[in-house]
Amino acid sequence: MDPQTDASNRRTYYRVEYPASDRPRFTAGALRGEVEDCSETGVRVFLPNGIPADIGVLVGDRMAATIRFARGEMADVEGVVVRFDGKALALRLDTARIPFGKILREQWWLRQRYPWRDASGLNTSGLNR
Repeated sequence: MDPQTDASNRRTYYRVEYPASDRPRFTAGALRGEVEDCSETGVRVFLPNGIPADIGVLVGDRMAATIRFARGEMADVEGVVVRFDGKALALRLDTARIPFGKILREQWWLRQRYPWRDASGLNTSGLNR
């Protein structure tokens, strides 16, 4: 079976991928980062400055944060750290998720701003933008 059409390979939630220039801001206490991609139930965050020395992050830790989207909307999220490598972390959101309406508005905004990208964030015009 073709993996692209295999129903077992599809995600349950739509994931929005952001270009580096328009990544939402992620704040969890003194921890600051940029959202690389998100869905209703998960967020992957790039930490350009790494983790401050006085903050410890381990897989399995609970974390509450605020995401500020480029258009000014905000979402308070909370979940469990499922991956962490010092420069990036992934949260599985369980207690406070990103509302589906916000995900749709982000998708719409990105499609308007980057018409040459498809829904997955990939360049579909053959141009390297």
